[in-house]
Amino acid sequence: MDLLQIALIFLILLLASFLTFTGIQVFFILRDLHLALKRLNKVLETGGEIAEDIEKPVSVASKLISALGKRIHSKPKPKRFYKKVL
Repeated sequence: MDLLQIALIFLILLLASFLTFTGIQVFFILRDLHLALKRLNKVLETGGEIAEDIEKPVSVASKLISALGKRIHSKPKPKRFYKKVL
């Protein structure tokens, strides 16, 4: 074999090993990203459940306060002591 052929085979094997190593690293990175996204999804679901649990009493309290506010601010009309004349 010629020296050039040996050098090319060596470079091909070296590049193949680097690409294999890079592919394995990309696989591990994508797997870790997948696990991180699963955890983030669980956190967001928990946050949504907490928000729903808080929303119910807050809406009831809001309705109660608005109803009380209407009662307080709606003063009865004063009775007239005279008749309106045309």
